[in-house]
Amino acid sequence: MVVATSGQAQFAIAEPANPAATEFVRRQHLGDNLKMIAFATAQKTQTFAMLTSKVGVLQARELVSRELDAHAHQFEGQWNENLAKAYAQNFTSEELASLSSEGRHSKYVRKLSEKQGAVGESMQRMSTQILTDYVIAALTSAFSKIPRR
Repeated sequence: MVVATSGQAQFAIAEPANPAATEFVRRQHLGDNLKMIAFATAQKTQTFAMLTSKVGVLQARELVSRELDAHAHQFEGQWNENLAKAYAQNFTSEELASLSSEGRHSKYVRKLSEKQGAVGESMQRMSTQILTDYVIAALTSAFSKIPRR
């Protein structure tokens, strides 16, 4: 992170993730689980319970799934960027390049397994708000589309 000054105010500018980490996340499709995580999170909310009581479980699931699809583009970029940053905090560029290009055959596969907890903790710290905002956007939109009785 870079701290910049403008007059007397200081503000932080988030640095982009390491290119090797970004490529690793992209090649391994690591961010593809965002919708699944968001859907599981949404189903645990009171809003989802209210939606279910109005339209039934199957229709509520279908509606929320569609709305998650509709809103995904707003959140996927930052989610993937944070995921790349989480990996970059735990691996060198060389390790990430090897994992990206060699996959299961990389000599760093064991380290990848060992560092999943740390990567997950970093990701959770950086991305809880993204997940929350995504779920809220989808649930709000889904709720607005149920027929009024």
